[in-house]
Amino acid sequence: MIEKTSSQSSQPSDGYRFVVVVFCFILVLVNYLDRVVISFGIKPIKAEFGIGDGDFGMLMSAFAIGTLCINGLSGFLLDRFGVKLVWGLSLFAWSIVMLLQGMVEAFWVFLLLRVLLGIGEGPNFPAMNRALVDWMRPSELGRALSLSLIGVPLALLLGGLVLPPLITNVGWRGSFITLGCIGIVLGILFVLFYRQPPTAKTRDADAKKSAMSIRSVMLNPTLLATAWSFFGFGWVLFFGLTWLPGYLEQDWNMKLDSVGLYSTLPWGVALVLMPIFGWLSDFLMQKTGRTRVARVHLIWICQLIAVVFFIPVIFVTNINWAVIFISLAIGFSMAPNSPYYSICADLFPGRTGVATGVIVTFFSAAGVLCPIITGWLAEGDGGFGMAFTTLCIVVGSSVLGLIFFATGQGPASSDPPNQSPE
Repeated sequence: MIEKTSSQSSQPSDGYRFVVVVFCFILVLVNYLDRVVISFGIKPIKAEFGIGDGDFGMLMSAFAIGTLCINGLSGFLLDRFGVKLVWGLSLFAWSIVMLLQGMVEAFWVFLLLRVLLGIGEGPNFPAMNRALVDWMRPSELGRALSLSLIGVPLALLLGGLVLPPLITNVGWRGSFITLGCIGIVLGILFVLFYRQPPTAKTRDADAKKSAMSIRSVMLNPTLLATAWSFFGFGWVLFFGLTWLPGYLEQDWNMKLDSVGLYSTLPWGVALVLMPIFGWLSDFLMQKTGRTRVARVHLIWICQLIAVVFFIPVIFVTNINWAVIFISLAIGFSMAPNSPYYSICADLFPGRTGVATGVIVTFFSAAGVLCPIITGWLAEGDGGFGMAFTTLCIVVGSSVLGLIFFATGQGPASSDPPNQSPE
């Protein structure tokens, strides 16, 4: 009788899982618009604070230092206190910091606010994954993740079209303030309309937690190999996010308006490939039931293709070929974005927040290192050629890590991957 009541109580909310996907998509989109706006304000920000490429790279890394500090903790907090509380507080925090960034005059204060912005935005992706695992059926999780994560390339594509004219018209400070206000409005809507998952589903998750220690999750070879691969993915994404406009401006002497147009192409390719590979990953999982086949192999193949396309960028002498190769490389690197998160749900269903926190911590570490190292290399004799060589080495090593260490097996005490509910 209790089981029947529980099932009936959750049934009316069944369609609400699609509302959750919409929430995840919108919050991911705004999160990345907040991140990318600074890359289109490189010249005015450098001029106002009197800094060079190396210092600006450090400024970009400050954001990732903040996310690095909070990623692991946020995963634990999400599993413990739920998505609504943790993600809601995070959303308000990062939006307020966005407002403040548009008001400060001292460079060191701006640098500190970049760290605080990273702390505020750090829980975003563990929260997204936890929310989708709470609400979505396992058979549709990969597709739901890919639809939510489309907010990343869409934000970068829209950023290239919208943010340059916005910065031109209202200045970089006005752009930060505008995005902060949008975030606060979304925070209010999220708190009002987001629901906690059905009680029965929460009980099931809690039961699985007790059978899976945090230590067994964090030391799992598949998760660690996935985390290193996510570091390589992060290196690519943070290069595109922070230095692609600068590369086009400095190496090819392009103006800001043209940079905005050219820099949208990689994200357009990603928009096409991400849902395709999200569907393919779910299809393979349903056919084989094997995480290594459906998730791991898909990831390393895409990342290897990305390396193959990045290598010619080092040698090209034509801007059109450079943009074509970069667009294909970034597109294929981002294509398996959802399988990374799906691995956390497949192998660690009761510790999804913790597992996601681990891989996102590696991602944030790439966000610390890539912008500043790329800035140093761009100032050296090798210029961006050395930066692209370093990128290929990092991503190539992550491919090898997945091939040799990602077995697709979770902790021995964990349950097998979830089956789709009847």
